[in-house]
Amino acid sequence: MKSANSRWRCRPSLLRVLQEKEVRPVGSNQRVKVDVRVIAASNRDLETEYRKGAFRKDLYFRLNVVTVHLPSLRERRSDIPMLVHWFLDRYAR
Repeated sequence: MKSANSRWRCRPSLLRVLQEKEVRPVGSNQRVKVDVRVIAASNRDLETEYRKGAFRKDLYFRLNVVTVHLPSLRERRSDIPMLVHWFLDRYAR
């Protein structure tokens, strides 16, 4: 299980990749340019988290370009049969 501290440690690295569009591969001394798109999901309200100081404000604004609110399945139980059929069709071959 990851601790809260380990989650905090990766955030500056992710922000650096998003801002500078480059990474330094493990074991390398050189940076490599990258062109990436990030899809991020959370079960927490990150706006509230950054306002409380529990999430980096700069990273929040880099990630929050398009927001799609998807209610949990417990709020949309009628979708469950459709999802079951989709997964069975896809993976029960």
